[in-house]
Amino acid sequence: MIDRNTNVQITDEALAFAKPMLGVVHHEDCLTTMQKISENSVDLIITSPPYNKAGYEGFIRKRHERDRWNNGRNIEYGNDAENDFMIEADYQEQQIKVLNEMHRVLKPNGSIFYNHKVRVAQHKASHPIEWILKSNVTFRQQLVWNRKNSPAVAPIRYLPNTELIFWLTKTPCQPNFERVQKALFVGEVWEFSAKPNSLHPAPFPEELPMNIIMCIKDKTEDFVVYDPYAGTGTTLKVARSFGLKYFGSEINSKYCQLANDTLNGTLF
Repeated sequence: MIDRNTNVQITDEALAFAKPMLGVVHHEDCLTTMQKISENSVDLIITSPPYNKAGYEGFIRKRHERDRWNNGRNIEYGNDAENDFMIEADYQEQQIKVLNEMHRVLKPNGSIFYNHKVRVAQHKASHPIEWILKSNVTFRQQLVWNRKNSPAVAPIRYLPNTELIFWLTKTPCQPNFERVQKALFVGEVWEFSAKPNSLHPAPFPEELPMNIIMCIKDKTEDFVVYDPYAGTGTTLKVARSFGLKYFGSEINSKYCQLANDTLNGTLF
């Protein structure tokens, strides 16, 4: 079978993978999920990995009870401190592996939107482009998400109230995209506040994946969206609202269950 949008041969094996894996968040590491996926299988990837905030700052320890996101050094993902406590070199190596696997499974005209941020420790900033450029992806554009607020209050620098969204592609080519005037934001700066969520410490606002999907030019019946760090399933929920096929990965069992309950309509 030939994909009519990319002229790439889709094997029987790729079609076999798609049927059982779609429409669900898989409780496993995203590298495990992607290893089961044939190359050139996914149209769009929208994701935001844990930022390893505490690991970058050098606080490689178990979380203490006194730590809180509002005044602590790490983000706790479902009582799993290790998600935000990796040795920084190991974290960057892991992210390169994840980016390379996303690159492999992405269709030739597909896109990856990778949400991350500049982290600061000991008066030194680290930019995600440091490891992105070491991967196989093509860096197409940097978008800025103005969160309009910041958890940091120390008066030693300007308030860090922005995050970054890296638009990445498989090769330097025109992806399946066309900017539309009805999009929520048509420029490089997107302004919306992070929504408080008692179910997850770092919720993914629906406006972010919505603004991306609105500008996908050809949303065919076999269009597939993947989120390697699905959390509670916000990206996939938005994909479903557009009538698109979707699947995700989530290593935390609590969030994985919440995501699947949301997508099945049993939670909200």
